[in-house]
This record gives sequence, structure tokens and C-alpha cells, in this order.
Amino acid sequence: MLHTVKHSPFSHRSLERALHYLQPGDHLVLWQDGVIAATLPAWQARLQPLADDGRLHVMREDLDARGLEPVIGKPLTMAGFVELVATQGSPTAW
Repeated sequence: MLHTVKHSPFSHRSLERALHYLQPGDHLVLWQDGVIAATLPAWQARLQPLADDGRLHVMREDLDARGLEPVIGKPLTMAGFVELVATQGSPTAW
């Protein structure tokens, strides 16, 4: 299953909820303000297992729009997101 989180970890608990429900083999995409979590060392320990398995993706366009670089996760283009949806199915949005 594919999960997406678009809210900043400073303003919502959606990332915490998504991580709680993730199952082995699920992928997580951080987009819009959710990409902020990939830049914060405070979230690195919680996200590291997903990153190690190649299941944490961070939208490149959203990082660029905010002038950010990810500390963790694989940068993902819109074309890559479409491929993920094709292989993982419709995303669950948090």
C-alpha cells in the first residue's frame, strides 16, 4: 500500500498516524509540507527503517519549492510518483 503525508509535522499528527498504520512492504511519500519531516534530524530515527528499505520517498518539487534538502528518503519526481501509484495502488492520504 502507498501512504502519502502532506502536512508538516509541526502542525498535524498525520505523519505519526501514517507511521502507526504502515505495514511491512508499504511505501510512504512525503509531499507538500510533509517534506519538512525529511529535513529534520528529530524525525530521522523514526523514518530510518523505511529509508533503509527504500520505502521512504520525498517529492523533489516540494523540496525545491521550499528551498530544502532531505536528510533522509529518496527524492521523487512526479513521474516517479505515478510509477509508485501504478505499482502500489491508489494512495491512502493522511
